[in-house]
Amino acid sequence: MWTDSPKLGHLSPNLPFDTLFDRLTRYANFTPLANVTGAPAISLPMALTPENLPVSVQFMGRHGHDRTLLEIAFGLEADNP
Repeated sequence: MWTDSPKLGHLSPNLPFDTLFDRLTRYANFTPLANVTGAPAISLPMALTPENLPVSVQFMGRHGHDRTLLEIAFGLEADNP
């Protein structure tokens, strides 16, 4: 798990596929599934750690159910102003 942002070029699309895929799945292991399947997804900031690092959660929905994800986000925002 990384604690810092990757250095410029670490996730370059010019890298060999296997290298880039490995780096992407270590850095953003949930988003590739949504990207490949075309499923709607949303990432929401939820809190901060004691070290002041952001903590988020990602939700994925069924095809055509983008509205459900937006309703979840709205509900969480309303509960955590």
